[in-house]
Amino acid sequence: MHLYGRFLIVLIAFTSMTAWGDIKSKQEISTEAKSKAPHISSQQLAGYVSGGEDFVLLDIRTEAEYEAGHIQGAQWFPRGKLEYYIQELIQDSNSRIVLYCRTGGRSALATLTLKDMGYANVVDLDGGFKEWVAEGNTFYNLHGEHKVVNYQKKE
Repeated sequence: MHLYGRFLIVLIAFTSMTAWGDIKSKQEISTEAKSKAPHISSQQLAGYVSGGEDFVLLDIRTEAEYEAGHIQGAQWFPRGKLEYYIQELIQDSNSRIVLYCRTGGRSALATLTLKDMGYANVVDLDGGFKEWVAEGNTFYNLHGEHKVVNYQKKE
């Protein structure tokens, strides 16, 4: 093999290794999005829900996750369709929008996407649905209203 051929093989191998090493993990992508996206707490969202605030609440999880349990007033709007159909649901770029998913990764990405699209007042629920439930907030599914109750065993 000629020197040029060996050089090409080494160059291709090095380039492939460098490119592969630059790929971010899903955890890195999620963490980065969470650090950039504006958030509200579960307590703030509970205030919106109980205070009759004017806002749009979007659950961007899968349909099965939504049906298993969701926050009162939330509309199911899957993450994969956001860029294509959100303007049909929300025409006003100044609408107050709150997004959530299970733990906040997908919704943080979606929040940044909506901001990039021109929606000015969009936030992510910090900690997602998991945090909402863990804090004892009510959620709903096909069977009605539910609330997680923390209890301690008596000794």
